[in-house]
Amino acid sequence: MEKNTRPNAGNEDLTLRAVNGIKNMLFSNEITSALRLNARDLSKRLDMSPTPVIQALKLLHFQGILGHVPNKGYFLETNTPEMIQDIFSLRMALESAGFETILSRITAKGWQELENAVATHLDALEKDSARHVLMADMTFHITLARISCGSAGERLMRNLFEMLYLKNRGVVLYISPRQRFGTHHQVILEHLEKGDIRAAQKALRHHLTAVRDAVLSSMESQTDKDYNLNW
Repeated sequence: MEKNTRPNAGNEDLTLRAVNGIKNMLFSNEITSALRLNARDLSKRLDMSPTPVIQALKLLHFQGILGHVPNKGYFLETNTPEMIQDIFSLRMALESAGFETILSRITAKGWQELENAVATHLDALEKDSARHVLMADMTFHITLARISCGSAGERLMRNLFEMLYLKNRGVVLYISPRQRFGTHHQVILEHLEKGDIRAAQKALRHHLTAVRDAVLSSMESQTDKDYNLNW
């Protein structure tokens, strides 16, 4: 009889489900930075036992999404302005370097995926749906990273987005006016389609710098009470 080489596979699946459930709560603003995360409460909301929820909280803390205070628990740790600067610097370095190889790796399917991502982003802007704008923006950049740097690039880009969007959702979600970034993706794609990598990199830097500055400006306008813990 073949031995089970993954005796804890069920627990791993439940932990992953708990991680994704908590991330969805963060993204939908059901969890804010002023709340302490209670494993029992979360387990009821996720309809599972506390054990995988506790493991999920530990994992999200290890990933830098949650903060932890001994004897008090876990909380959503918002980014400082310096951390936001670092996230965008990493994005700029990763995405710009990826453009060096993207033309040799991209397929017809890849071009179609990028065109679809641009169209979805423009449609979300037209409907003024902030949540869908964020999702479409993530899709465009994550698709670029996957095509240019493979699955490792995709995972890294997704992690950087989660570090930004999950920890500062309120700040990022209500950047206004979002429409001023609407054509940036289209311009980047047009340069790539022409094979002009330097122009695409320049457009990317312009885009990321503009979004970063808007995030920091929006962050400055938030009141301090939005980030204080009520414990």
